[in-house]
Amino acid sequence: MTVRRTARFLVPLFLLLASAFPAFAQKTVDELCRTHGVGGEENIRRIEQAYVAAVKAGISEDVLLPFVEDILRHKLDCGQMVRVLDVTTRLRQADLPYFVVFSKVREGVAKEAPPVRVVEAAEAKYKTLSESRDVLNSLSSLGYSIRDPQNAAVLVSSFIERGYAPAEIVSQIRDKGIQGGGFAALSGVLENPVKRKVH
Repeated sequence: MTVRRTARFLVPLFLLLASAFPAFAQKTVDELCRTHGVGGEENIRRIEQAYVAAVKAGISEDVLLPFVEDILRHKLDCGQMVRVLDVTTRLRQADLPYFVVFSKVREGVAKEAPPVRVVEAAEAKYKTLSESRDVLNSLSSLGYSIRDPQNAAVLVSSFIERGYAPAEIVSQIRDKGIQGGGFAALSGVLENPVKRKVH
């Protein structure tokens, strides 16, 4: 009897707290869009669809929702929001480090970069991470063992951003090895092929 009475007291109390303190109740994408000035039902639905696709791809809502709020606060429009979420989803689907795009976008937001630049930076990061996957696949086919695929992709993408062509990275490592090719940073995430003894 006491348990029932306590439960009857706690449920209304929780609902009261949730309405009084928004931190208790997680906001929806719809609410975030309206709070940050995204107008039009069609625009909100498009953002919601992109959000759902990202969640279905395997990105936790605990991580995704605060990220969406950060970029909405920066006044990205509907199309720009969808582009950022789409890039993130495609990276997750390809098992590439999507969190790097989160960092890139937040960096742009912190520097108060124009929204269009923030989106371009996210898409550029997607491009170099995708190219890094091709580099790692090529190295794998040459017998290199990839110990940490996520960090390896981040490191290779940073070399690509510095101006190295993907094919150049592969050929340098193939011909001179990781250290000799000038990619010592990769030695922690890649393992040299085991040389077979000739009998």
